[in-house]
Amino acid sequence: MNLAGMKILVTGITGTLGEKAAVRFLKEAAEVRALIRDSKYMNKFRELGITPVLGELTNRPSLEEALKNIDIIIHCAAYLGNELEKAVNSNVTGVDLLASVSMKAGVRKFIHISTLSVYGQPEEGFFDETTPLVQKHEEVYVETKAESERILSKYMKEGLDVVILRPGAICSEENSYWGDRQVYRMLNTDTVDWVHPDDMVPWIHADNLAEMIHLVLAKGVSNEIYNAVDGNFPESDFRVKLINTLGKNLKIPGRKKECALFSNSKIKGLGYRPVKTFQETVTNLDKLAVSQLETLDINH
Repeated sequence: MNLAGMKILVTGITGTLGEKAAVRFLKEAAEVRALIRDSKYMNKFRELGITPVLGELTNRPSLEEALKNIDIIIHCAAYLGNELEKAVNSNVTGVDLLASVSMKAGVRKFIHISTLSVYGQPEEGFFDETTPLVQKHEEVYVETKAESERILSKYMKEGLDVVILRPGAICSEENSYWGDRQVYRMLNTDTVDWVHPDDMVPWIHADNLAEMIHLVLAKGVSNEIYNAVDGNFPESDFRVKLINTLGKNLKIPGRKKECALFSNSKIKGLGYRPVKTFQETVTNLDKLAVSQLETLDINH
């Protein structure tokens, strides 16, 4: 697909991925819009060259206005918490409504950011894109994200061109649960009890996920699903290093280790190559940890 002249709408713009995805297309697209719920972000995104539009995933008129003349949807928004009503509104009802309005508006491509959790958060095994979705799960996030894929499968059959990317742990040096927020969370405790040193992490940098989105659009991929990971990395090479740098105690959580492995062969088959490596990112996060320790020393 030639992206020149295309108009793109990105949801979830304030999350770890959304802003990076939007910025990635500014030079090529005719316009990049961001669906936002809070007007306080308007000036920030305008300064970046992104057109902010107020709207809600559960408000059809606002979506119809936001999608006027839009060619491509990049749907990054999701509710990650445990409240069932919020999860259903965002991950189920919101996806259904966004897809419905997209069909009516004649959107040419719908990129949906899903999650590897749709496989059911297994503790072991090997998973590729042919693995079935989990049918029922006790965690509302897992259940509703799997349901969102089933909804989009229905719209694919009705003619909406949907591409689904399933990332694992989306990491970045800023605005990321799996990145800088881990450092800050560890700083505020003496004992880290949420990291299992024997876990494997299906890891991807947010910049790399933005590249994957660009790749599937540039290649003109239609109605496909991709595991979106750079690799499966041991926690001993990841968060355990941050714990050691910060001088914190590690208490192994009372659960089984999670060592499931996820294939990335399909996305690599398109020619995907990361722009940020795992090792480079861990080094950057380690430097952040050191700088935070130095700041604490100065203040004390």
